[in-house]
Amino acid sequence: MPMQRPTCERIRVRSPADAHVIFHGVATGILPMITRRLDTEERRRIQSGCVFVWEERGGPNTEPMGLGIERWTDSIRWGPSRVRDEFLFYHEKDPEPIDIDLGYDSDAPSPLGYRPAHVPWRENLIKQTYSVFVETTSGRRKWHLIAYFTQDTVDYLPNVEDIPYLAHIQVPPGVYKSARSANRNARTTRHAEQPFAPYPPTVDRLYAYVDHSHPVWGSERKLQRIREILAPLEYLENMPPSRRHPEDEKALMSFVPVLT
Repeated sequence: MPMQRPTCERIRVRSPADAHVIFHGVATGILPMITRRLDTEERRRIQSGCVFVWEERGGPNTEPMGLGIERWTDSIRWGPSRVRDEFLFYHEKDPEPIDIDLGYDSDAPSPLGYRPAHVPWRENLIKQTYSVFVETTSGRRKWHLIAYFTQDTVDYLPNVEDIPYLAHIQVPPGVYKSARSANRNARTTRHAEQPFAPYPPTVDRLYAYVDHSHPVWGSERKLQRIREILAPLEYLENMPPSRRHPEDEKALMSFVPVLT
């Protein structure tokens, strides 16, 4: 099986516009798409400046045919995600002692970031992810971009404009739609449609599950009282979560660290 190289190497993704250039490079055949999960050797070669574009598997039995990947794996331990613009960022965690392979070949970088004492220690990686929906000849697909960098090297990585075969790419407007924005807009629409919906008439279905001959349930007055105080389970399960107050949302966003 031939080794897969990153979609791009030695490049910095600064914005969704940069990501769209890379996506369009893949769509037009200028750049390769990752068609299967990385093997052990390919994961070991991940370093600052590597960018990978892959398509999310759209159905069963597609990965063996090279038509999608179920999920991305890189054998690196990551901390929780942080949001900035349309991107998610993850910081590499230091390996725990149990994760260190003492028999590992010291001439190759460890997938867990561990190196013996005589090998210079590299700064932990940061993973940057971005996802879009795109219309293809096979229908609507979800594409993902994974970029790796370190805080020490990010300012020295070339930009899209610095790479000749990417600098000339013109991305048609509206082709690549942020998956995060789409999901956020869908949630906002659902909440706007049902801000504070009253109990639906499906409460009447309670009567189908009670024994009307029982003395507790037999009274019409008691049934009416139950109707007033009980909401059906199916309503509670589908009720949208409460929206945060704008001031609360602003306060929460102030805790999101900004990468410089």
